[in-house]
Amino acid sequence: MIATFWTSTVVSELIGHQAAITAVKNGIVWGMLVLIPSMVIAGGSGMSLGQRRGDQGVVAKKKRMPIIALNGLIVLLPSAVFLASKANAGSFDSVFYAVQTLELIAGATNLTLMGLNIRDGLRLTGRIASPSARAAQCAASIVLRKNGPAIISGVEDFIGADGAALATQATMTLCRCGASKNKPYCDGSHTRVGYLDGKSPERTIDELSRYRGREINILYNRLLCSKAYECGRRLEAVFDTTHDPWIDPDKGSVAEILDVIRACPSGALGYEQNGEGLRHEVPSGTAIETEASGPYRVRNVALANAVWCEGACENKYALCRCGASKNKPFCDGSHVAEGFIDAGGSAQ
Repeated sequence: MIATFWTSTVVSELIGHQAAITAVKNGIVWGMLVLIPSMVIAGGSGMSLGQRRGDQGVVAKKKRMPIIALNGLIVLLPSAVFLASKANAGSFDSVFYAVQTLELIAGATNLTLMGLNIRDGLRLTGRIASPSARAAQCAASIVLRKNGPAIISGVEDFIGADGAALATQATMTLCRCGASKNKPYCDGSHTRVGYLDGKSPERTIDELSRYRGREINILYNRLLCSKAYECGRRLEAVFDTTHDPWIDPDKGSVAEILDVIRACPSGALGYEQNGEGLRHEVPSGTAIETEASGPYRVRNVALANAVWCEGACENKYALCRCGASKNKPFCDGSHVAEGFIDAGGSAQ
């Protein structure tokens, strides 16, 4: 609607007919009666849905929303009423055109900010890739075949379940169903076992929990956790499952906590510091490591077609390869309960 207002204003001014300008100004005022409540509802619902989220896209959207609202209430609405009044009086003087210029600038600003919000919303749903994902995709990428394997391109470092480096090819096809007898490579068993890669409605709630400390906040999404237990092994004082809450940032140094977050293979752990939004620690290098009887640990490889969870790290994640995750394509630790093993296929 804002785009319509802005375009009709420009067109009517270019035509130069005062009757057309007056009609447009009156139409904009009436349109505001619909636009303003719609913006309040959309902004309020967006803030409510995103209040627990700390990932970069959501933080940026929440920062833009107040600017859009204030711009509309303080500049656009008063300008629309004033210009309609001047137009109806036939007063097309320098003041009219000064306010008209201000209105166009404010309208263009809101259109730009709303466009950025739409872009970030599409990135959050996985419909478009982020710049980091697109850049990584030029060198290395993963495409998930529907109800089938993962197609890997451009990955040079590929580690097997025994920790040894595996030979790589320009394109590789890796098993996701857990039934291949040639793990980690696909042998077509997904067709035999009827593998489905959809998310289960019974999966853990997708939410980002925040544990506040004096110097650093730790953020954690249980749904993303692949149960690698790096946190408890490396820093039990901070990550102690026998206590509630099980994470206490004040029981370790910032350096120790960042070391654990860097070691977390799934991106379930992140942090906030110095008033900035959610951040992750990602080891350098592009690689896929096959965890023994566990998921694929992926670093700096673009995942082309996936819907990301709250607080997910697009440059570090764990892909399910047992076929049992309720949060496919990502690992949710189900391989532990399922007793998934590497040798000879799974029990499916």
